[in-house]
Amino acid sequence: MSQELTGLPDSAAAGVYLFCFACPAVLPAIGGPGLEDTRAVSCEVAGGVVAVVAPVNVEEYSGPASEANLRDLAWMAPRAFHHETVIERVMRSSPVLPARFGAIFASQESMARFLARHHLAITRFLESITGKEEWAVKGFLERSKAEKRLLEADDRFLKLPSSPGIRYMQLQRLRAEAGRAVASWAGTVVQAIGKELEREAADVRTMKPRAPDAPEKMFEEIANWAFLLRRETVEHFRERVEQVGARYREWGVHLEVSGPWPPYNFCPSLGDDEESDSSRSEMPD
Repeated sequence: MSQELTGLPDSAAAGVYLFCFACPAVLPAIGGPGLEDTRAVSCEVAGGVVAVVAPVNVEEYSGPASEANLRDLAWMAPRAFHHETVIERVMRSSPVLPARFGAIFASQESMARFLARHHLAITRFLESITGKEEWAVKGFLERSKAEKRLLEADDRFLKLPSSPGIRYMQLQRLRAEAGRAVASWAGTVVQAIGKELEREAADVRTMKPRAPDAPEKMFEEIANWAFLLRRETVEHFRERVEQVGARYREWGVHLEVSGPWPPYNFCPSLGDDEESDSSRSEMPD
């Protein structure tokens, strides 16, 4: 079963924009604006899987104007926002397999062929994700605070001589050593926190922390996890994050938890597919 995609001018190169796959429970909620107010969300249904889609002008994403569009924050930002908004709306009614921004097919027929080809993998994922949510935990390091605590924990700091000149020279040496030791110490702390939190999760993914965009930033990202949680354990998990974070806070380590998010980090890889005709198309990996 499919719904007719409407909302494009006759001259547009019509394509099918994929937001996500979901279960039939979401069907009553299908509707509302897609990437743009004039292009409504629709669906393609096959064998118990719903593809949540909307019409799109392919040339905006893969034609001559596409590179300029994708570099233009004023063009990109509202579309990326609507992409996430549609997925989050679907998540209220059904488990989802989200597509990343820019997954486009040339026609409803090619979308249907793709769905048929990957139907088993999609179905299995939707079954496995039912009743679960993705939550993110990030760890941040206040380096100056960590260095100070490492320095104060050093036995040699407590035994510094009283002579001002010698004391100053030895103190500077200890501070330099503490500064060099922070990275190794932080890595050990991150491993310990990760092992403690993963006991609470059905699954976990560890991602590379984002590099600081400014060297002088007070907080440096040192950990980035995605946890797949059973819905009934979410509150307990959040309390656990708070407890673990409190233990390390005085040492300059801060934990931040957020969610629920679309389960991008746990999706199966459906790979590139000849049916996905836009050069900007990208299925979850």
